[in-house]
Amino acid sequence: MREIRREVTAVAGTKTLVWIGETLHHVSPDSTLFGEYCEDFDTAAVSPRGDMVALMAATGTAGLLLSPEGRPIRELTRGGYQADAYRYPLVLCTMPDGRTGLIHCPDEYNRLEVEVAATGERLTDGSEREPSDFFHSRLAVSPSGRYLLSAGWVWHPWYCLAVYDLEKVLAEPARLDSAGDEFTQVGLVQAEVSGACFVGEDIVISTSTEENDPDGPDDLGPTMLARWSLADRSFVWRTQLDQPAGDVVPFAGDFLALYDHPRLYDGATGDLIAAWPDLPTGHAEGPIVWDRFFSGPTRVAVGETRRRFAVTDGERTTVVHLG
Repeated sequence: MREIRREVTAVAGTKTLVWIGETLHHVSPDSTLFGEYCEDFDTAAVSPRGDMVALMAATGTAGLLLSPEGRPIRELTRGGYQADAYRYPLVLCTMPDGRTGLIHCPDEYNRLEVEVAATGERLTDGSEREPSDFFHSRLAVSPSGRYLLSAGWVWHPWYCLAVYDLEKVLAEPARLDSAGDEFTQVGLVQAEVSGACFVGEDIVISTSTEENDPDGPDDLGPTMLARWSLADRSFVWRTQLDQPAGDVVPFAGDFLALYDHPRLYDGATGDLIAAWPDLPTGHAEGPIVWDRFFSGPTRVAVGETRRRFAVTDGERTTVVHLG
């Protein structure tokens, strides 16, 4: 996959980027859609169908659900405990009945809820819920809508991965209160998870520079990339890196690693395809960001169907088109 061309535009005060359909939007003071919200919000998520957009304060508690035309639908919030330290947990998805769903932590840091996005109807409520002590963050849903991952953390802190089968969760909400039925099969406890994303129905994981838990298995070590098959319960490939990958995001069957600058890796093999060292993307290595919230996915928006991605430094945006 080679770079075909670049488009560079000056957009001052950009907080984050989002593709809605074929159009790239800036959360900036001059945005016709988001200008009035850019002072309060600095990260965004769009639903798979493009019918809803969520704006959030990455290290705050406030969020806002909007139509793609910028019309407010409803206000959102998350549990406030340690919220100033780590990324807002929220993802929009398509539910089995075709409605757009919203998965987030509206009450407590450790309690995930699945809601009908437009109305706020809670589909995972119940008095039997007893969440484990896990700080959910960086939520993602697989392309089929079946699996949910949370690349969050536990105290002391240690970055972890939890994965859930949403079909089972909607039938039995208490499944959200464990470390994840699928996670227990992965065997990643020994390596700190720097980033995770779905590539197809598999999960690509990057690990941090932290040394392994000496009591855990040795499937993964520090500063690695790996692809885990949920279907086969095994690694498809594992790759040792010479620098952290940080956050990873899917890109047309492959994926981008966003530590320091974008790097494109082959989803099938883990091989490096291309890198853009002239496009800085910050140095966040996990969900806890403190003053590094303008980093990784906050600075990057992927347009998978046209094989393009955009990067902002806050003042200038570069769109890279690939063949």
